[in-house]
Amino acid sequence: MNEGGMLWGGRFEHSPHGDLLRLSASIGFDQRLLPQDVAATKAHARTLVAAGLLASDALSELDHCLDELASEHAAGALEIRAEDEDVHSLVERRLTERLGETGRRIHAGRSRNDLVATDLRLWCMSAALELAAAARAAVSALCDRAEQNLDTLMPGYTHLQRAQPVTLGFHLCAHGFTLARDARRFVAAHDAASTSPLGAGAVAGTTLPLDPDVAARELGFKAVFDNAMDAVSDRDFACELLFACALCCVHLSRLGEEIVLWTSSEFSFAGLADAWSTGSSMMPQKRNPDLAELVRGRAGRSLGDLMGLMAVLKGLPLAYDRDLQEDKEPVFSSVDRTRSCLEAVSHLVRALSFDKDVLARAAGAATWATDVAEALVRRGVPFREAHQGTGRLVAQLERRGASLAEATSEELAAAHPQLEKGDRAFADPRASVAARSGRGGPAPSEVARQIAALRAAAAALPG
Repeated sequence: MNEGGMLWGGRFEHSPHGDLLRLSASIGFDQRLLPQDVAATKAHARTLVAAGLLASDALSELDHCLDELASEHAAGALEIRAEDEDVHSLVERRLTERLGETGRRIHAGRSRNDLVATDLRLWCMSAALELAAAARAAVSALCDRAEQNLDTLMPGYTHLQRAQPVTLGFHLCAHGFTLARDARRFVAAHDAASTSPLGAGAVAGTTLPLDPDVAARELGFKAVFDNAMDAVSDRDFACELLFACALCCVHLSRLGEEIVLWTSSEFSFAGLADAWSTGSSMMPQKRNPDLAELVRGRAGRSLGDLMGLMAVLKGLPLAYDRDLQEDKEPVFSSVDRTRSCLEAVSHLVRALSFDKDVLARAAGAATWATDVAEALVRRGVPFREAHQGTGRLVAQLERRGASLAEATSEELAAAHPQLEKGDRAFADPRASVAARSGRGGPAPSEVARQIAALRAAAAALPG
């Protein structure tokens, strides 16, 4: 180290300006990678031993020193000095101070360029599996509530207009399948990160006889880099994790929006318990779905994290550039946010109390029209003609504020000659739901199959 204690200071006569260190340091946020840096350093030490560049009896002392450092970090007692630009500098400084020559040997054949890529990959792998588990928990919450509401009628919507009768269980399963896909995307992001860059050096590997497979095995990577220049500059894996986070947050936002709507007095489909709602500082009567609103609002920040990292990457020449220091904060923040939003939704789904009477009344409001049109089709009427006739019947009944069950024989005949008195039975949304027992439909038996499929898919995921 030079006078200022910098790892790179050998060719400099003077220490760096204090403001340079302040403006360029990343230790404030990348110390979060310390457990990964400790693991990567242990693995690299074993690579050096295998190459005959480090005595094997040094490993025990080295591991002990690294474990102490990890314990200090976990306890919040980590000492950070001005010369600690980043977590990698901090770890190397501590090893040098504690172990002398052994600490000075540890960086042979290694650059901060391949080390930071290794640390971030390890962190992303762990985070991806944690997110998959959180998504699996949210799917489980949705499945539990869906099982409790296999027969609970509600309207299905298109354009936020009542469309066809469905069940609440069916609707909750739809959200479950989106989150199950998110869980699979998190597992795919884990696999995308599982390539070891350790041994790529700064840009073109090393002349030392190091075997990168040694470190890869130690760290649990599934593969080893093929091109050193690509290895130190690749952040595709981080983008894939951020995309998985962003899309998951979009899905959670849609569910959050529905919780906001369902718990409003305009819908009155559901209510939130005191423990999961908030009040107003001015209006005593208010019960606000703040957590659902925050889930909805935070999706925008996750989209921004993805776009922010891709904007950093878009103009970088190969290989490593200091711009890549900006890869960590969006990854950290997006993962943290997605995890908390998944947790929030799991709590909210379990805390909802549904008003089955209100839901059933809403399910019966003109959502019978498609069933009537399809009944005409079964009688040989072309679908467009059936559609027109049913539309006329809807308009007639709306004008006098009547339901299908109250339709007169004259109204049926005026709408279409093949409409029958028995068609008034389509006013019962339960019959409509029961008739939709085909693949993916809302019939209770089919929803039960969907729940089983969701649980099986979640159980098959690693982590």
